[in-house]
Amino acid sequence: MLLFVLAVAGTALAAGPTDQESVRISFSQKGLDFGEDVAFYMIDIIQNIAGKLTLPDVAGDSFKITNMKFGNLDLGKPEMTIVPAVGVKWKNGAATIQIHGDWGVKTWWWNYGSLTLTATLKVEAIAGIKENNSKFVTEAKGCGVQFDSFDLDLHNAVYTFMAGLMEGYITPTIKEAVCGQINALLSTTLNSVINTLPQEISVGDILDVEVAADSDPVFESTHFDVSARVIADSQAGDVVFPFQPKPMNDDGDDSQMMCVLLSDYTLNTASYMALKAGKIVESVPNEFITADNPILNTAYFATSFPQLYNAYPDAALTYKAENTRYPKAEFDHDKILLDVPLTLTVQTGGVDVLVLAVHANVEGSIQQTNTKISGSITKTEHTVTVDSSLIGDIDSTTIDSLIDTILENTILPIVNSKFQQGVVLPVDKYLTLNSGVLEARDNFVKICADITLTDYTLQELRKIAEDLLNN
Repeated sequence: MLLFVLAVAGTALAAGPTDQESVRISFSQKGLDFGEDVAFYMIDIIQNIAGKLTLPDVAGDSFKITNMKFGNLDLGKPEMTIVPAVGVKWKNGAATIQIHGDWGVKTWWWNYGSLTLTATLKVEAIAGIKENNSKFVTEAKGCGVQFDSFDLDLHNAVYTFMAGLMEGYITPTIKEAVCGQINALLSTTLNSVINTLPQEISVGDILDVEVAADSDPVFESTHFDVSARVIADSQAGDVVFPFQPKPMNDDGDDSQMMCVLLSDYTLNTASYMALKAGKIVESVPNEFITADNPILNTAYFATSFPQLYNAYPDAALTYKAENTRYPKAEFDHDKILLDVPLTLTVQTGGVDVLVLAVHANVEGSIQQTNTKISGSITKTEHTVTVDSSLIGDIDSTTIDSLIDTILENTILPIVNSKFQQGVVLPVDKYLTLNSGVLEARDNFVKICADITLTDYTLQELRKIAEDLLNN
């Protein structure tokens, strides 16, 4: 019954980030309130099959109690709160239990009967979380059970006097069983669940960026966060990037259940790994500019660019664009910027007539749909210098329109498709992010939303609850 809450806490917890933090997920108290509803969903499953729950036999010098099974279990809705600097507290304030079993009392000989125990109690447990070998692991920080009422009926008036003595043995047994279950969940079951959760962020179809725990969690009074860092490995060993994450300074949003901060550093690691110099190569003619397009013949430039036409009259042209460095992304005040340096080559008859160094600066809008952050190009600017020319000195401004045409039909459609594919957060299988807050800040994007669980998650929670009773 405690598992969902702690699974949420264990996979999305607040951190005092290091200088390598590039992803942060925050849960507010409102998120914990939602966790209470989900925990109650699991509790209801357990309550409906409570008859499978048993307690170990207990015995004193003159009595024994055996075959204790739950006949009724009403745990009520739990309350979850943040314990600053410690973890998350789970509290069931008014749980009711009913247990049936058998008893034996020894006088001159053993006498036997059945019993019914009805009790109300409070259960409190605190879960702490720490970083261990780049993963988050949970640990018990405290557990307590307090009985508000205890009624033990031996169904035998002669031996009623033994009920008080038996209570002193039964209550510690219940406390040990409850807290033992909780501690086992924290140390084994829950951490096994955490280890199966995805730890990759999909960036378009470029690369899945692997992330890992950045530091120990730090719990605030109103929210808690998880800080993660990018891990990049290659056959030669760990990759050292020529850039560093910048601090993501943000106070969260307590009006929403969940917030995600994603640094542009995360995007740039994917770009650096997958789109190094020469990885993006596009030629014309292509699907956008077919072979019969006028710009593929020098005659098109007889007036606008006579140097080219006079040197190669009525000659067929081809164009090739190739990136000279990984595209560099930057979030900045409700938009995303992309810096793409490339070489644009104009050829005729297989000869490089013009080789141009083009620096394209692309601006895009951003949007959030569920767990995907995507966008589209809204503006493009470029600068150009001539690297080599077989037609003499030229004024690069005379070919600006040509460069715009080539970019719009080679590199930019690729860039736009990556924008539209977007970044998929690794919780998409488990959570739906409803419409909320989407803000691009200086060097990171912030998404805050209320959440609902997917059908897959509800099915997994049911399995976990049922497994708790079967183990």
